Amino acid sequence: MKYVACLLLCLVFFGCTPSDTTPPPTQSNLTAGMAKKTIIKGQTTQAEVTEIFGPPDLVTHKDNMQVWTYDKIRYDVESSNGYLSVLVAGVGGGRTRSSSTSTMLIIYFDSNDKVVDYRMSVTRF
Repeated sequence: MKYVACLLLCLVFFGCTPSDTTPPPTQSNLTAGMAKKTIIKGQTTQAEVTEIFGPPDLVTHKDNMQVWTYDKIRYDVESSNGYLSVLVAGVGGGRTRSSSTSTMLIIYFDSNDKVVDYRMSVTRF
């Protein structure tokens, strides 16, 4: 019985700590600041856009232009729980907050593979 109690205490205090083996989330270059800083109408090429933002999520055509679309949704969840809520569900007054950010970049290229225009949209909710 004494060993079971010791095991439960160890699980409560050490089992809930984050693991060091979890890789950190990767940062994306798909931001309004990066688009404004790197995309120059009439100069930036498809190769340069690919180097900065990676391959597009969608490629379409409009008139004589190729249209690249990048679309990213990021979910952030933050939760906090007391030790009692780990042992007994619903006890301890845990809190969870979540938010989402949707980022869309649409780039229009001419027949020479240079940027004609682009549009950026960032929505947080």
